[in-house]
Amino acid sequence: MKIGRFRDPAGHERLGVVLGAGGVARDQDQSQSPMYRVLDLQAAATARDGKGQAPFGSMDALMRGGLAALDAAREVCAWAGREAGAGSENHAPWFQPEASVRWDLPVVPRNVIAGGMNFARHRDEVIRMNGAGQSHSDFPMGFIKLAQSMVPTRSSVARPEGVQQFDYEIEVAAVIGRAARDVKEGDALDHVFGYTIMNDLSAREWQMREMANQSILLGKNFPGFGPLGPWILTADEVPDPSALEIELRVNGEVRQQSSCADLIFGFAEMVAHWSRMGLARGDIVTSGTPEGIAFAKRPDATSFYLKPGDSVEAEVRQIGTLETRIVAAGGH
Repeated sequence: MKIGRFRDPAGHERLGVVLGAGGVARDQDQSQSPMYRVLDLQAAATARDGKGQAPFGSMDALMRGGLAALDAAREVCAWAGREAGAGSENHAPWFQPEASVRWDLPVVPRNVIAGGMNFARHRDEVIRMNGAGQSHSDFPMGFIKLAQSMVPTRSSVARPEGVQQFDYEIEVAAVIGRAARDVKEGDALDHVFGYTIMNDLSAREWQMREMANQSILLGKNFPGFGPLGPWILTADEVPDPSALEIELRVNGEVRQQSSCADLIFGFAEMVAHWSRMGLARGDIVTSGTPEGIAFAKRPDATSFYLKPGDSVEAEVRQIGTLETRIVAAGGH
């Protein structure tokens, strides 16, 4: 199931399930097809039985409800599809075209742990860039993305004042649905509610200065540097996360293309590793980015960096497309 958070005209949080013309979307290749609609889960549940709130009042409530809540959501979707198919005049308020939805962040993030140097071919491009002799850790590496840097799909993100090396990094993000503490690798994915997309935007000038002094924070956390969305694909529809296919485009030009089969440490390994410090519902663990970043372009990366006016599409084929527009500092 593809499910996200959106805002109604009054600004209230709603849960939306991405549907195809014939009901629940099963063909993951069509995640943002013009035929797609979004079902207001709470509105449909209320119309069905007058009980629209729990567990559909928020994404947190849905995650807290576990598999039973997801089963209930599917029952509502199936009912709404039957009503629409029967020509019910009352179903229209439950649906809206996907393109018209004002999506919010798919989850209210708590802690965001971003993977680093975790795609083999990305590691190789960094080694080529920096010269021989660079080794790789024997455990997952990462850093913190601040929750306040997260913005939803179709947001405008400003290139910070004085930053020219403004880079993109598509990543798959696992959303923790159940608290995890010291879990075994074989059990780790049981704690994942689903998967979404993050673009780990980076100010390379600041990042490189920080890394030269054994830290990394500002270069990854300017306002808007964590586009996240558009929605969550629930984990039951991702039996093998390594099969997730990734592509990032800037103004329609493919810049990154890979799959999670190239991960050095898979999601089970990462979740198990980071659970040593404790993971809670709503935490996010990301994959790291594949090869193709602007910073690694040679001989001259200048033309590949993001600039005001650029349109960035970060797509995971099975999930959907996270859209971001780059604007100048000051928002123009």
